Amino acid sequence: MADVTALTLTLLPLFVLAVLALVLYWAFGNDRRGVPDHTGSDFGLLVEVAAAPTAEAADVLTARLRRAGIKVTAVRRGGVHLLLVFPADAPDAKLLLTT
Repeated sequence: MADVTALTLTLLPLFVLAVLALVLYWAFGNDRRGVPDHTGSDFGLLVEVAAAPTAEAADVLTARLRRAGIKVTAVRRGGVHLLLVFPADAPDAKLLLTT
């Protein structure tokens, strides 16, 4: 009887760890997404609609888009200020900025 108890006390934690490992592998182990781009050139869902040479020009264009109800983000990259919007708003933003 003592052998069964000792065997149970040894195998039960191993079984629990194995089940936990399988659940964690099922939940997180088969991630097929690409490696994130940490170079600063990937803006996720946002697309570039304009580039401004100065921060003041970017602020003017950003205010113009926001007054039209378009969500816009301005980022500085290499001395140029990029205006980024969601893809659904890109045609409207480009049209508004060219007029």
